[in-house]
Amino acid sequence: MAASFDFFYQATRMKNEWIAPHHHPCYELVYYVSGQGQTRIGKKDYSFNAGDYAIINPSTIHEERHEWQSKVMFCGFASNVYPPLVEGIYHETSSLPMGRLMRAIANELRDKKPFHKQMLDNLVSHLYLELLRAHPSQVTEYRTDVIQYAQTFINEYFMHKIDFRALAAQSGYSYDRFRHLFKIKVGASPIQYILERRIEHAKAMLRHTHMQVSVIAMECGFSTDAQFCSMFKRETGITPIRYRESACLTSPDPVTYQ
Repeated sequence: MAASFDFFYQATRMKNEWIAPHHHPCYELVYYVSGQGQTRIGKKDYSFNAGDYAIINPSTIHEERHEWQSKVMFCGFASNVYPPLVEGIYHETSSLPMGRLMRAIANELRDKKPFHKQMLDNLVSHLYLELLRAHPSQVTEYRTDVIQYAQTFINEYFMHKIDFRALAAQSGYSYDRFRHLFKIKVGASPIQYILERRIEHAKAMLRHTHMQVSVIAMECGFSTDAQFCSMFKRETGITPIRYRESACLTSPDPVTYQ
């Protein structure tokens, strides 16, 4: 799923009603079914009318003042997969019928049919992707941010086998382009970066545990202990056993992981 459902409400705002400054930890989408007024999103002021919708990013402070009685729908959802949405006020179009999409969420929440939670996630994911498509020129501005997501993924799963070509495709790049951008941003190619993470993890285990070298090799994501020893010596200049011996001379006794 590209997004996960957080909350949904419908409300009637009275004439001259003011919604005090507040913020949410997730995205908020506000759809103005009727009425008109003013809203402040972050540091920018906007006017809104019936058929408009507001995009508000996580943690952005915003407020509203309604000049006429208004009917409003607002939905919260979370996502950390894609670039951030572009905040502001927009008007629904035939290609992005915001009212219909919001009513579909309202109906699903009201009816609570089997798997309604999964369906709500599906609906807000669809809505989120439609918003990204509606503003394509803005998406490219943040496109290189996906390299940060890829780095975070490697940091989390460096002990496992990672398909870098699949990761590149998921990021929206060819492998060569992904490798080039990753090296510019991180300072090392994806393959070198994951090797560095594995070696650093292995060093810590050699210093602080009694685990056998072959076990450490597997724990750090190497295919065999021979591969581990070869890579370790190439990167550090000494073998894992020699590294452990040297570390033991200057460090407290290692501990055994349970």
